[in-house]
Amino acid sequence: MLNIAIQLISINAEKLSQAIPPQLNFSVNLTLPSSEPIKKSKQFIIPFTFSISSNPPIVQIVLKGNVMVTSDSDSEFKKLSEDIEARRIPVPVVQAVFINSIAESILLSRALGLPPPIPSLPQLIDMSREVKKDFKQETVI
Repeated sequence: MLNIAIQLISINAEKLSQAIPPQLNFSVNLTLPSSEPIKKSKQFIIPFTFSISSNPPIVQIVLKGNVMVTSDSDSEFKKLSEDIEARRIPVPVVQAVFINSIAESILLSRALGLPPPIPSLPQLIDMSREVKKDFKQETVI
């Protein structure tokens, strides 16, 4: 089992405009690794950069940090070493960094008074308002 810990080393959040348009599109970018991973005995330290920008340019958020990955078993650590040397970061590591970074950016955007940088959900159609012909409601008491 992989043990994953995330440490932020740089946080930059900037509100570029006071006027907030009704529609914002966010661009999200995760660079993992952002530089050469460091191997210390039974641990890998992998640097990352996470950035969010909006269109129109209203907000820019950049998070930089390290993800520390260790393993309980030697065989799993050997596989992890091979994957990282081949620049294939394991999916659980990518997911942990992405989820943590999204959560931090939501808190930062809230502090700036901006909408959260999450993808917009499709609009649902309200089916309860459609009235069927020849439909009679019965009351049972």
